[in-house]
Amino acid sequence: MRPADALSCAAVDASYGPVQVLYGVNVHVAAGEMVGVCGPNGVGKTTLVRVLAGLQRPGAGGRVLLEGRDITGVPAARRVRLGLSTVVGQQAFGSLTVEENLRMYGYTVSRRDGRLRKAVDGAFAVFPRLYERRDQPASTLSGGERQMLVLAKTLIQRPRVLLIDEFSLGLAPVVVGGLLEMVRRLNRLGTALLVVEQSVNVALSLVDRAYFMEKGTIVAEHTSADLADRPDLVQSLMLGGHA
Repeated sequence: MRPADALSCAAVDASYGPVQVLYGVNVHVAAGEMVGVCGPNGVGKTTLVRVLAGLQRPGAGGRVLLEGRDITGVPAARRVRLGLSTVVGQQAFGSLTVEENLRMYGYTVSRRDGRLRKAVDGAFAVFPRLYERRDQPASTLSGGERQMLVLAKTLIQRPRVLLIDEFSLGLAPVVVGGLLEMVRRLNRLGTALLVVEQSVNVALSLVDRAYFMEKGTIVAEHTSADLADRPDLVQSLMLGGHA
């Protein structure tokens, strides 16, 4: 383990009943770093996010550390209060309005001195389109707008570590480009990120370093700079190679 890292895990196994999905996974994210986890569908990427977020316990011997603290047995809600947030796709509370969603996300923010109101107003300042739709149910938003809403919660919670799972899925490239810039902005504010992506092009345009998964294991680790001029290597890794 690397206690100085913002987030790390070691020897993580995970199963659904008798079916094992993760086998001895080790990853780490340094403070302020952006790291990707890439691979095709079905290799265990989302299960890894669930373990890191506290939604699923790893097998015996697996450990998860947040800024050097062992949080393996800490519930998911408590992890948010400790500075670890998760963005999964375009999930939002569809029956609640945009503003109600943002206030819901702010359950970790003190109500004293109008801090929550200021946090919500700050999110609206970054995403003016959400302000225009603040009284609409989240279910009426477009895919891109729902993704903005989910990302806006990070402006309210201000996590030190953010997990993002497949946030570009189903979105137009022009929308993805704007969201990527928002993620970079969060990183510049000091948030470390672990980005799980099926689209290797999206991931490598964002992260400093990437892990590649196959059949529940990490098979390779490369910097984005190393892969910039190696489309052959990237293709091999995404198709199950061990280069």
